[in-house]
Amino acid sequence: MPWPGTGERSTRLLFELFPVALRDEAVGQAHRLFVEQQTELYRQVLAHGQDDGTFTLIDTPRALARSFVALEDGYAMDLLIGTVTAADIEARLFAHARTVTGNSALV
Repeated sequence: MPWPGTGERSTRLLFELFPVALRDEAVGQAHRLFVEQQTELYRQVLAHGQDDGTFTLIDTPRALARSFVALEDGYAMDLLIGTVTAADIEARLFAHARTVTGNSALV
């Protein structure tokens, strides 16, 4: 399968490193830090949107942020095996964002 861009190669590498993270504490810690950084980025965006009235969140910013990271990871596997496109994933994530933020204008 051809890899159209750096993002797909990076995603594939992250998935290939996951078994190592299960066996090696240092790699596991690096993976946990990476997930925490992703989660924190989403949390900040969600909290800001909540604070300024753009979003009406259905859960805490932290809980929703972690869910977005999990969705990205799950959808990335679908991308790597070729059952969806990056555009499909983007559309699904935006649909989820509209649902959990109460903001139907998110595109």
